[in-house]
Amino acid sequence: MTDINQTYKRLTKLLSGSRKSLQDVCDDLSIDVDLLDDEQLAYYISECSHCDIWGTTHRLDEDGFPVCVLCLRLVGS
Repeated sequence: MTDINQTYKRLTKLLSGSRKSLQDVCDDLSIDVDLLDDEQLAYYISECSHCDIWGTTHRLDEDGFPVCVLCLRLVGS
């Protein structure tokens, strides 16, 4: 049986700082993307809604979308 937390940690490691699609990384790791919990994934990593770079330090903008620190500085809150 696969440890769920380890799966999300592995995904975070491969996605962080990249623009790879979640599907591509799941295919590389032989993980069924349909079995992932979006809320659980968001606990570990999120994708910037402006530049599409995955990261662990994104903030929410005024509309509630995750934004990386760089984009937040460029577009404001």
